[in-house]
Amino acid sequence: EAIVRNYLVTNPEVLSEAITALGKHEQQKVFASLLSQGNDPSIGPKDAAITIVEFFDYNCGYCKAATDWVFEQVDDRQGDVRVVIKEFPILSESSVEAAKAALAADRQGKYREMHAALMRSRDLTPEGIEKTARSVGLNIDRWKKDMASDAVLIQIDQVMEQGENAGIRGTPGFFINGLFLNGFDKARLQRLVDDARKEAKAAKSAG
Repeated sequence: EAIVRNYLVTNPEVLSEAITALGKHEQQKVFASLLSQGNDPSIGPKDAAITIVEFFDYNCGYCKAATDWVFEQVDDRQGDVRVVIKEFPILSESSVEAAKAALAADRQGKYREMHAALMRSRDLTPEGIEKTARSVGLNIDRWKKDMASDAVLIQIDQVMEQGENAGIRGTPGFFINGLFLNGFDKARLQRLVDDARKEAKAAKSAG
């Protein structure tokens, strides 16, 4: 014990490296648990080398600002990014209604369209949300039924629990191949994606 203690006192950077490694390991465990819920809406190929998990709220201005960047990651024709979207309505009751509306749209294969439209919308009243649903071509009777279903409520509750366990305290919250970044810092997020892409290419070359 004395030898170990003396070594750590003499080489404190080793302890710092160990703490950093432990932190990354814990983030990877959290990331794996977030991907275990198979009913989350997602955009992009399921076997993508890069997976982005986003926790968001439709009333969050920073989430709205991040929307274009998020879509750009799967629309850039490289085909190596998948975005898993976590409905995390923490700001108001209208956030909950919008989340229910989007998940109900997902059951008609129109999640992306509804999600994008709700992010652009400034009217998240029940009337405004229904108007948005009509604008993306949903079957309204089916949509209303799904929106009120236990399955949708349970799905939101599961994500809320996941967010709490992951330490999400605000929106947006991003995990990029396991590395967490809170808030919308476009430059830092892009660096994480670029670094993940380099790592994936290096691993592929080595394999």
